[in-house]
Amino acid sequence: MKRFYAILVFALAFMLSGCVISPRRTLGGSGTPGTPGTPGTGGQLYISTPNSILRFSNAEAVNGNTAPTTTITSSAFSSPQHIFVDTTNDRLYVANRGGRSILVFDNASTLTGNVTPTRIISGAGTGLANPIDVAVDTVNDLLYVADGTTILLFKQASTDNGSPQPITINMGITIGGLLLDAANDQLYVSDPADNVVDRLDNASAQNTVGIVGGAIAGPDTLLSQPRGLALDGSGRLLVGNSVAPVSITTYGGAGVATGDLVPFANISGSNTQLQSPQQMVLNGNILNGELYVVDPVAASILIYTNTSTVTGNLAPARVITGASTGLAVNGINGIALDTTR
Repeated sequence: MKRFYAILVFALAFMLSGCVISPRRTLGGSGTPGTPGTPGTGGQLYISTPNSILRFSNAEAVNGNTAPTTTITSSAFSSPQHIFVDTTNDRLYVANRGGRSILVFDNASTLTGNVTPTRIISGAGTGLANPIDVAVDTVNDLLYVADGTTILLFKQASTDNGSPQPITINMGITIGGLLLDAANDQLYVSDPADNVVDRLDNASAQNTVGIVGGAIAGPDTLLSQPRGLALDGSGRLLVGNSVAPVSITTYGGAGVATGDLVPFANISGSNTQLQSPQQMVLNGNILNGELYVVDPVAASILIYTNTSTVTGNLAPARVITGASTGLAVNGINGIALDTTR
């Protein structure tokens, strides 16, 4: 009944806007993918656990049973989920699910031990109830938060504190993850329940009902409860599929892609060590991309090279795992990478 009601709301909104749509998604404009980051000095890798953030320095080389450089704790942490690092401002955003809040830490690369967030976004006015993912547009100063079936858009990411009121974008789906292509104002949304990845064009102008510009969906896509998302410098979208057959599937022309697409590449098989891939982040400094994948069931961070172009049973180039790492089974929630420090 709830799904039927949501469809009625979407259909009414779309008819009023003069669009011709499918019952579930609206199709609109187009765009092109983003570009790689700026090379750094080995980088900082951030990993969220149920009660801490682990930071590994020399991120582009860390491997095996290596202890984190530091463990960041805070009394504000309550089941932190996905995280995002603003590399320009050395600022870490945390979707703090249990606290119904977004935690913001400045000078992230210098933090150690028990710290207090620089800012906390929370309270009734924010609409935060179940935040699981965050994405930041540093140019337009926008903060996107995945919260249940909605995306909350805060208009002053760099200064919002307390209980600012966001724009609420209703998606009518349970959101598994977000990926922002800020350069093209496009937001990708994974839908694990329906095996779909949606793309919102003109993301910064979205309001009330999410208008979908393209949706990758159908049996040929091989999507299987998609969650983690990444975008390479050639405009290819990488998707982590979290249940059997677990895989990382890649789709070309993400900025305009829609429909039942056969993957451009598909990594799967026992050599991959994938068990349930979740949040992912791509290091664009490495030729053809270096993909860092959170896999809580494997208690590992799996790191692959050439992920965007290789099909088959690809073994990870590096694996961060073991007792010294602080990574435990079902105890890894999110990841962020800063290759500029």
